[in-house]
Amino acid sequence: MTAARSRRTARVLALGIVAAIALGASMGAHRVERAEVAPGVLISAVSASASPPALTARAAIEAPRSPAGPLPAAWRAAPMTRADAPPPPATAAAAVAVLDEASASVLYAWNGDAPLAPASLTKIATAIVAIEHGDLDRRVTVDVDSRVMRGSTVMGLIPGDEFSVRDLLYGMMLPSGNDAALAVGRAVSGSDAAFVTDMNALAERLGLRDTHFANPHGLNAPGHATSARDLALLSRYAMSLPEFGAIVSTTSYAAHGSRRIELLNVINDVLYSIPGADGVKSGFTRQAGRTLVASATRDGHRVYVVVLNDQQRLTDATALLNWAFEAHEWEPPRSVGRPQDGG
Repeated sequence: MTAARSRRTARVLALGIVAAIALGASMGAHRVERAEVAPGVLISAVSASASPPALTARAAIEAPRSPAGPLPAAWRAAPMTRADAPPPPATAAAAVAVLDEASASVLYAWNGDAPLAPASLTKIATAIVAIEHGDLDRRVTVDVDSRVMRGSTVMGLIPGDEFSVRDLLYGMMLPSGNDAALAVGRAVSGSDAAFVTDMNALAERLGLRDTHFANPHGLNAPGHATSARDLALLSRYAMSLPEFGAIVSTTSYAAHGSRRIELLNVINDVLYSIPGADGVKSGFTRQAGRTLVASATRDGHRVYVVVLNDQQRLTDATALLNWAFEAHEWEPPRSVGRPQDGG
C-alpha cells in the first residue's frame, strides 16, 4: 500500500468515527427531548414472573424506537381499466377512496381529500405507532376505568389490571375498545398528549396531508380529522406490518393478564359477506357516522375501500370492491415479485 493510499484510508476511518459519535449524540438528545415532552407518568410498566424486565413509563419513552420508514414502495404497475368497465357504483358515503395495494394507485375517489371525522378508524394509526415501538409482550399496569366510559365500546379495563401491550392492541382492534386505546398510548409514550404527538409524527412521515389526530381512539374532538385517501394509504402501510395483519384477521382472542378477558372481532359481522375480505376496521360516532376501511384479496391482488359517514357502509364497500376487481386487470407479476422482509 502506498503512503498516499494509507493517508486516504486513515482519513476515511477518522470521518467514520466522527460521524458515529455525532449520530450517537443526536440520538441521545432525541431521547431526552421525548422524555421532557411527556412528564406525566400516567401508567407504569410491571413484569410478571415469566415476563420481560419491568420498565417505568419514562424508561419506555427513552427506549430506542424500532426503525420506521415511509410508505412501502409499489411493486407492480397500476392495474388497467377494462374497455367494458362499468362506472363506479353510486354510494351514500360523504367520502370514498379505492386503492390498489401493489401500485398504491387510487382507482376511484369521491371527496377523497376532504378532512372528516374517522371515528374508530383512528385506531389503525394507534396500532401502527405501538407496533413500531416494539416490545409488545411487555406487561403494563393500566389506570383506565372502562366503567366510567358510558356509551363507549370498551375492552373492559379497570384500574390495576395488568396486561401485555399485545393484549391491549387486541382489546383495541377487535371489540374497538376505547379504554384499550388510551392504555396503549400511555404504555407506549407515557401520556395521552405525548402519544398524540407520535401519531401526528406518523401521519407526517407517511405524507398524509389531510390528517390530524387529537386522541388515540377517535371519539369526537376539535381538529381530529383525516381523509378517505389518507386512510387508504395508512391502511396499506398498516397491513405491511405482520403484527397488524395478524390482529385484524383474528376472529377471537383471549387476553391473559391479571385476569382473563374474551375478545370478539366486531368487524367480522361487517365483513363476512364480502368475498376475500381480510380487514381492516369499522367505526361509528354520531358526528362521524358509520365509517369503514375494508380490504379484500382476490387472485393475489389486494384492494382497499374507505367509506366515511355512510349509513350503508357494508353495501357500498361491497359494491366498490366488486367494481374494483371487475373493472380492472392486473399485469402478470414480474419475476422479481414483491419485496420480501430482509431482502
